[in-house]
Amino acid sequence: MDRIAIPVYKSRVSPVFDSCARLLLIDLNQNEEVDRTEVLFEELSETERLKMLKKTGVSTVICGAISDGFYKMISSADISVIIGIAGEVDQVLAAFCCNRLGDSCFFMPGYKRS
Repeated sequence: MDRIAIPVYKSRVSPVFDSCARLLLIDLNQNEEVDRTEVLFEELSETERLKMLKKTGVSTVICGAISDGFYKMISSADISVIIGIAGEVDQVLAAFCCNRLGDSCFFMPGYKRS
């Protein structure tokens, strides 16, 4: 089972992971959603956010923008980070499960995948 984390603002991927207030945790079994939990992330420091990601068993973070320092912290904890993503959370999750997050419709405005 995989646990995916997506920072959310209303029903969309939050534009900046470092300052998001809510985090959606989605459990996937063979790319099928089996559970979903929302966690308040608002008053946590980057270190506390990283501890929470590790403690809850997150394997992948899907987000918009993220600072270089926080990206390096998460990546060094063996958590995959997919950056530059925008859109409705349910559509982004469906695209992830179908290996279609590389479609340009999910890129943040001005973001170019290298």
